[in-house]
Amino acid sequence: MLALIGITGQTGSAAAATLLRQGHRLRALVRDPARAAAWATQGVELEAGDVTDPGALRQTFDGAEAAYVMIPPAPTHPDPVAYYAEVATAVREAARAAGLGRLVLLSSEGAHLASGTGPILGLHRAEAILADAAPHVTRLRPSYFQENWRSVFDLAATQGILPTMLAELEARRPMVATADIGRVAAELLTDPDAPSLVELSGPDEYSARDAAAAVGKALGREVVPVQPPRAAWEGILREAGLGDAYARLIAEMYDGINSGHIRFSGQGERRRGRVTLDETVAAWARLKVPA
Repeated sequence: MLALIGITGQTGSAAAATLLRQGHRLRALVRDPARAAAWATQGVELEAGDVTDPGALRQTFDGAEAAYVMIPPAPTHPDPVAYYAEVATAVREAARAAGLGRLVLLSSEGAHLASGTGPILGLHRAEAILADAAPHVTRLRPSYFQENWRSVFDLAATQGILPTMLAELEARRPMVATADIGRVAAELLTDPDAPSLVELSGPDEYSARDAAAAVGKALGREVVPVQPPRAAWEGILREAGLGDAYARLIAEMYDGINSGHIRFSGQGERRRGRVTLDETVAAWARLKVPA
């Protein structure tokens, strides 16, 4: 039995699909079982509960050999970093009580840094809290998600522009698909000798200009990247539904990306994914997935 947190999210669903194809039995913690009904029909055992509840987590982990843990974002929480620590503390308590043998934590590029990283700071603290949650803990630190472009995909379709807070349009940086994150998470879950740290990027590096080209190719129209002024970032993020605290943290994160502060540590094992940015973006156009 393998346990998962985040099966209704992008990385969790990719991990679950990979594990089911391999014939593994799965149990997943979900806040709303109705949202995960499709997984239940595939044989996944669902445990209803919240990620801050050690009791629900304990029931999810009981009898499991290993668990994949991702901390769902809380964009309206008044203190997002404290929320990450709260979830990590509950997971640690539950994992130790259940005698969990292995834990794979979805962390992030830059999580080795103690400041200047926005919401990634929450994962820095979560890594520290969960360091002894199980005899074997693996931190999976992916780079910038290719799926971050999905939120502006519809705008590109209707207006031909791709807003970005990346400062240098030509600067290429690691970007990885969530499909690859989930696949690698599944590999780590089933590997008793998994390394303690994996830093994961995509098959290539991409710039904002590359992203606009990929989106334009998928849509069959010209798409150009545009950069809102720094002073407007937090207001734009609040208009998108983020709370004040989370908006400030996301703006700080992009400052860290743009300055080069947020980066891989260069420690642990470095892996590359298989899915290109063109493939990720083309799938949105084929399926007409809303942003």
